[in-house]
Parts: sequence; C-alpha cells; structure tokens
Amino acid sequence: MKKLHSPILGMLIMWGALVPAVEAATVSLIPSTAMKLPGDTLILDVEGTGFTDNADGGSFTTTWDPSVLILKSVSGGLGVSIVNPPWDTQFVTDSDESDGLLDTVSVATSTFGGVGPDFSIATLTFDVIGLGTTTVTMTDDPLFGGWVAPGTVPIPVTYEGAVVNSVPIPAAVWLFGSGLLGLTGIARRSRVVSAT
Repeated sequence: MKKLHSPILGMLIMWGALVPAVEAATVSLIPSTAMKLPGDTLILDVEGTGFTDNADGGSFTTTWDPSVLILKSVSGGLGVSIVNPPWDTQFVTDSDESDGLLDTVSVATSTFGGVGPDFSIATLTFDVIGLGTTTVTMTDDPLFGGWVAPGTVPIPVTYEGAVVNSVPIPAAVWLFGSGLLGLTGIARRSRVVSAT
C-alpha cells in the first residue's frame, strides 16, 4: 500500500507544477465587441474583477485606431467619466485627442482596505468617425505604474480590450427598404382604386 501512494503523490505534484498559475485580477472593457456605424457613439465601461488583494488604486493607458474612433469631448472635457464612489481621487490626461492614445487614467480611494474584489472604474465615450476594425486596448501606465493594494503592494493585472467594427449599411438593405416602400405604395393605390 505504501508503494501505491508514492506514484500517485508524485503524479499530483507533477500535475500541479504543469498547470499554469491563473491571474485573477482583470481589468476589462465592457462590451468586449461592438458593431457601430460612422456617426454613432460608442460607450465602453471599464470594470475590475477578481482582485483578491483589494485595490487601493491604479492607472492605465488606452489606445485605439484614430481613423475609426475619437474620444468624445463631453462638456468641454474628455469623454472619460470616473466612477465615484469608490474612486474619490482621480486624474485623466490626454495630450492629443486625435492620436488614438489616452495618456493616463489614474484612480485612488481613501476607503480603508481598498475597494473590494470587483468594481467599476470608468466609462469611456467615443465617436465613431470612420470605417474599419479597431481594438481598444489598455496597459499599465508607464509613468505611474499599474494597480496597487493597500500599502502600495503591486497587483499583477490582465487587461482585456474591446474590438469595434465600424461598417456601412450594405446597399442591399437600402434596396430592400425602397422595394418595400414601393410595394406599400402599390397596395395603397390598389385599395383606393377598388374602393371607388
């Protein structure tokens, strides 16, 4: 019986070493995919999930294709709304609104012990200005670092972006719509003729 336990224990240890570690802390853009037309507004929510070490603050940068999207100006400011609470200290910088780079979104809380494992961070608002596909990505801010737990302990974070497709309405839709209008007109004319 003793010999049987050794190989099983050895296999369990090897299996545990081969299974990759799962990073739980994730910052995501919601929705992760979107279909939009030029002229539409795109709203992406930034959400944090799985922070086993409660986040005390963090900062990130965001990039996208500036020929497809432009960060919307809202009330003379950038198209970024920070969720407060829990983030009672924040700043956003963007040196050039047309370059497809949001330089810094930085948030912090004065809540003792951090904000918990799952939280809302911000809402980004874009105008769709062109055709094509772009991925809106996020990374740790190179100047201010990434996310920290109370006591400025770094938290490794995985970022999940969003894919945005901007496509024109196909010509077939316009032809179908005009055909339906024509049939409706013929049907109305037939009713008027038969009623008289």
